Amino acid sequence: MVCLSLHFGCSPNDTDLLLEHETVDIKLAPKERRADCDTLVFNCIDYRFAFANQEFLNDTLGLKDNYDHISIPGSIYNLVNPDTREIVFSKITSSVNFHLIKRVIIIAHKDCGGYGGSSAFGSKVAEEEYLSGDLRKAREMLIEKYPTLQVELYLEELTRENVHFEKIH
Repeated sequence: MVCLSLHFGCSPNDTDLLLEHETVDIKLAPKERRADCDTLVFNCIDYRFAFANQEFLNDTLGLKDNYDHISIPGSIYNLVNPDTREIVFSKITSSVNFHLIKRVIIIAHKDCGGYGGSSAFGSKVAEEEYLSGDLRKAREMLIEKYPTLQVELYLEELTRENVHFEKIH
């Protein structure tokens, strides 16, 4: 049995910052002991999509327990932007090199603050075209740097009832 101890609080030592010195042990499955994983997921940090993204990745795409996850504000905006590109690539390179990544899934979302929100585009059609274009640029950049990677692109949108995912080709 492998246990991971999680300490509640912000302090690395046993001071009164720990919440009544509580710990939690979480058992790890044998699959979680692996040193590599197949997939890297790259998306924005926007909390509105967090639960739906996890469900989409784990249940719809069947990735449970087999992916690295990088969340950066603005996600693809920072990957295609020459001023921030190298910072993002350094994180992706670490995952690809350390965990033998074969597949990258990039999820962008409409109404992203990194782009100034939906209002920055003037129309829903313009926003979708622009974001889809940036997703495709991101795929080209990744494949240029890592020609063996399989790169999948998704654009998500928050609706009144759900989060809608659309695969971008």
